[in-house]
Amino acid sequence: MTLEKKKLSTSKNWAVWVPDILERYDPDSIRYFLTINAPENRDADFSWKEFIYSHNSELLGAYGNLVNRTLKFIEKSFDGDIPDKEITSNIQDQINRLYSEVGLCIETAAFKKGLEKIFEYIRFSNKYFDEQQPWKQIKDDLESCKQTLADCVYIIANLAQLLSPFLPFSSEKVKKMINIKETEWRACVEKSRHLSKVEPLFERIDPVKIEEELERLKKRSANEID
Repeated sequence: MTLEKKKLSTSKNWAVWVPDILERYDPDSIRYFLTINAPENRDADFSWKEFIYSHNSELLGAYGNLVNRTLKFIEKSFDGDIPDKEITSNIQDQINRLYSEVGLCIETAAFKKGLEKIFEYIRFSNKYFDEQQPWKQIKDDLESCKQTLADCVYIIANLAQLLSPFLPFSSEKVKKMINIKETEWRACVEKSRHLSKVEPLFERIDPVKIEEELERLKKRSANEID
């Protein structure tokens, strides 16, 4: 792995130190970026620009958005009560298949591939939410709205479970919001019918941090700080 296209060098302080980065960024953001860019068959580069963009687009824009929009909708429109509906069969099938596929990836140490499969499904889930349009269903067809939300909570509960090996901290946040304690590697249905306090899963990182971090890196390498 290189850093900003240059070979890592601890002696020259051309490095990103774990205690230092953890002071300023979510540990799951670091775990996600390093896994999705893992040098499995090629060299990989740690870039502050790509790190921040991947956080904002994937963790916040895709995963965090799915969790927040679904749970906030339930909190606002149903007083936090999760609609009680039988989960759509094809979604159950998709989740079961995802456990099998991601489990195999983990067993064969293909962690990047496993994480990619999960985020591919996250993008599908956001598309499902958009297509169902629960904000319209709640006015025109309440039962369909409840079905959409029940399906999405089921998806979110299982995404938290599937992502536990990769993003343990945010997974725990999701489980607390949905009130689930499942730990087995299999499809789970939340037993609680009420949400706990819903909070954003991730915060946006201001892109201005890119230049700040590059400048910090250059100063450290030049022994101008620390």
